[in-house]
Amino acid sequence: MYTEKPLQSITVKNIQEARSVLYGKFGHTYNIIKTKPVLKGGFLGFCQKEYLTVYYQVQSEEDTFAKNREEILKKTPTSTLESVLIKSELDQLDSKMNELLQKMNDSSNTSSETHKSISRIEELLDRNEFSLKYINYIKDKIKKSFSLEELEDFDIVQRKVVDWIGESINIAQEQVFRKPYVGIIVGPTGVGKTTTLVKLAVQYILKNKEQGRKVDICFITIDSMRVGAFEQLARFGDLLNITVKKAEKAEDVKFIYEEVKSAVDAIFIDTSGYSPNDAEHLGAMKMTLSVQGMNPDVYLAVCASTKARDIENIMRNYEPFGYKSVIITKCDESEQYGNIISVLFDSHKSVSYITNGQQIAQGKCIKRAEVVDFLVRLEDFQVDRIHIEDKFGVN
Repeated sequence: MYTEKPLQSITVKNIQEARSVLYGKFGHTYNIIKTKPVLKGGFLGFCQKEYLTVYYQVQSEEDTFAKNREEILKKTPTSTLESVLIKSELDQLDSKMNELLQKMNDSSNTSSETHKSISRIEELLDRNEFSLKYINYIKDKIKKSFSLEELEDFDIVQRKVVDWIGESINIAQEQVFRKPYVGIIVGPTGVGKTTTLVKLAVQYILKNKEQGRKVDICFITIDSMRVGAFEQLARFGDLLNITVKKAEKAEDVKFIYEEVKSAVDAIFIDTSGYSPNDAEHLGAMKMTLSVQGMNPDVYLAVCASTKARDIENIMRNYEPFGYKSVIITKCDESEQYGNIISVLFDSHKSVSYITNGQQIAQGKCIKRAEVVDFLVRLEDFQVDRIHIEDKFGVN
């Protein structure tokens, strides 16, 4: 007997995401009933983001057949002919249902017999800490791109997968520096924002020095949370002969910006590190940085060893700062990049720099990100370095 299924709900960014999630869970057996926009997060209405609550029902194919069968049975036959027609309809439904169940069993048996090449690729991706979503993306591409005969040559499959991984990495275009250039790094506690900011400044100095130009720089710190934050930046300032100023509120940032903008070539702003879930402090910090006419390039700093799920949360909750790209820090502390590649691909974000180590001088511990940097770190993959350098380029 058919019974009406209860109404369920999920909250997502948009209807496309809802359809993707529901299809992944239920295939074609879900039915969206209604939607309702909702606001989530933020503090006192600040930094709130609009989401969509989607209400749906799930019906199995058996439920659908049962419902159709009951509707047919409700018909009151007025003649022998009509009774025969109803019985015929019921027989057809029963036949289709049995056929469907057989196909489901056949599909289940087939899916359990995954080709050994696909299984090996799945193991390699998992070992490199790629997300499940990314692994399924690659597996689908393999199934669509290779015949069963072609799958027998694992080296060819592996080479193609490495190419696909490289193609999924979006490298940010190098910024055109305008005077005064303003660079800001945001991110959670402990990712190395201050040292990365100084590394960016050193690189900026060296790049201009190569072109015969001497540049003047100003550091501004708005980090009032961490003990010794100003003193740390001041020591770097003394080492590099860079002026360091401290700001605690938006008015301070605006005053300093107006004071130095015509006298310096670049301004680098150091920020406090907050949990990505701390909407109150993140909202306050965004207001502090909202200076009309400053037009900064904002980078999000993410530690290379952070789990994919945590990176997703960080990137989502720092989105209101309008960061243009991501800087991957502490790359020397991680052996895999699959977590980073997965989340950047899924969120359609680019990566601009990678950093490692604590040394500042000569700008050797920061470099423009390149696709090759990520591919050569793929553990247990056979990576043809000459091929990937030819395909993706290297500086």
